[in-house]
Order: sequence, then structure tokens, then C-alpha cells
Amino acid sequence: MNLTAKSNSNKLLIHRDMNPISSLDHSIDIILTPQFYTFIREELDVKFNYQAKQIAQSLFDDYLDHSHEYQYHVYKCDSSWCFLAYNIDKIDAFLQTKGIEKHRVSKIYFAQQLIGQIETPILIDDNSALVNIDNVITIVPTKIIDNSIEYNSLDTKSLKLRGGVTMGSSLNSYVSLKETLLLGTIFTILGGISLFEGERIKHSISKENAKLTELLDENPRYASSMVRESILSKYKPIDKIERLKRDSIKDISKLLSNKSELELLTIDKNRIKATIKAQNGATSREIGKYAKKRHFKLLGSGVDVKVEKKL
Repeated sequence: MNLTAKSNSNKLLIHRDMNPISSLDHSIDIILTPQFYTFIREELDVKFNYQAKQIAQSLFDDYLDHSHEYQYHVYKCDSSWCFLAYNIDKIDAFLQTKGIEKHRVSKIYFAQQLIGQIETPILIDDNSALVNIDNVITIVPTKIIDNSIEYNSLDTKSLKLRGGVTMGSSLNSYVSLKETLLLGTIFTILGGISLFEGERIKHSISKENAKLTELLDENPRYASSMVRESILSKYKPIDKIERLKRDSIKDISKLLSNKSELELLTIDKNRIKATIKAQNGATSREIGKYAKKRHFKLLGSGVDVKVEKKL
């Protein structure tokens, strides 16, 4: 039995012995079994998610192989904090062997997050099942489970999933999926503008060259490189501004991370402005420091970082 190889589902349970996906032409959410993560629950005197996440690595010191890099997902569970450590590179490599490309993965969830929805063992293949043991989702061999136990199937369509992570943020991307799509759209628009401007400038230069040739034929004394250069030079500022726009947008993209979010981006004839919402004060200061290095002017202070550059 294989409950994960239905490529027409928008949610897939991922485990080591799953069958490969023959074809996948749409985006999916994946649910990782405990084979792909390490789970710890702790009672901590912290209020906010980012505070808990700052100490996540130290909590796993005795549980993880430090020759590999791990990512951490943290969420509040009742009066405690739940910590999940995982290696996104290993997960990505495994998904590739099963025919799942990472750009097809919308969100990553963890079986532990289904704690309220798994009351009886869930059979995931002929030899193993997901079992809720003291509020910890665990994979257990079926041969040690009482024969009288009736297994349930996991109805992925009816699952209520919240608090997942994106493949991009897990890969420590500087730009999250939303910002990637937004910036991709911006770059596409700017690319179209650049092509349009290029054609317009090319056409204008051709007309000016024709006029210049006619003028030189009538007045040979104007045959000076300085004259020709002055005619063509008026188009150079246009190209310079377009280059500056593209470079500035690239610089803004480097201000984004999984701890910050682009809220507003405006580009006009004379300047480019962006508003970036930081997760906390430390992130805000890092953004401001980098923005100054890239010659942006900081407007105001706080977690909403506003930057501006004149074109």
C-alpha cells in the first residue's frame, strides 16, 4: 500500500519507502514524516516566535550531527514551544529521487503538526505506521503494533495545515517566494521598458544620424567628432538611469530575507523608494547598515525600514 504516490493530490505525505511520482505538473504541499526531522518540546519563558528560534540551535546540540547544516521551525504548542530541526538539502535530494522537483513544492509541513488530527495509527506502507505516542508523532513498525488495532488512512484533502515553511526560506534564501514573484514581475516590466526604450533610442539615433549626414554633406566644416559626440551624448543619460534602476532593484532584493518582507516599492522618473518590514529591531539595523553601504538614504526608523535613492 502506498498513500503518497497520487500525483493528483495537492498534499503528499513523504516517507523513505514511498513510491516515485510518475509525473507531477502542478504545485503541491508536502508533509514530512519523522524520518526527515528531529522534534523537541520545551517550556520556555519567552513570548515571541523569533525569540524561541534564536535559541533553537543550542537545544539540538546533543541530538544532531554538526557536520551538516540544519534549519529550524518553531511554533507555540499549548504552554510549550515545539522545535523542529531538518536538513533541507537532504530533503531536496530525496524528493528529486522520487520525481518531485523543488519548484513544485509550495509549502513544507511536518507530521508533528498533525497531532490533533491523528488519533489512531495511520498506515503509510505495508511495514510502518504513524502513531501518536504521548503527543509525539512517531513512525512505528507494524509488526510491533497489536493486531487488533484498526488502521486509518490519511485523508490529505481534508487536512487542515497551518504554519508551514517554504522551500526558499528553508534554503536560507534572501528573498522569500512572495518577494521572488514580486521582484520577478518588476524585472520583467523593467526588461520590457528597457527593450522599448532601446528601440526608441535606436530609432531616434538613426534619424539624428541621417540628419547629421545631410548636414555634413551641406557643411563639411561640421565634420567634427565633437559635434557628433554632442548629438549622441544626449541619449546616454537615459541608458544610465535605466541601468541605475536595475542595479537599485537588485540591491533592494538583497535587503530581503526570511526575516523581512517587502511592503512597498515605487519607481518614478527621479527616484526609487522601498518600504521593508523587518521581523525585529536587529534585522532592521542590519537592513539599514547594508542600505547605507549601497548609497540608499534611510527615511525614519523602526521595524518598517524606508529607503530611497535618487536616480
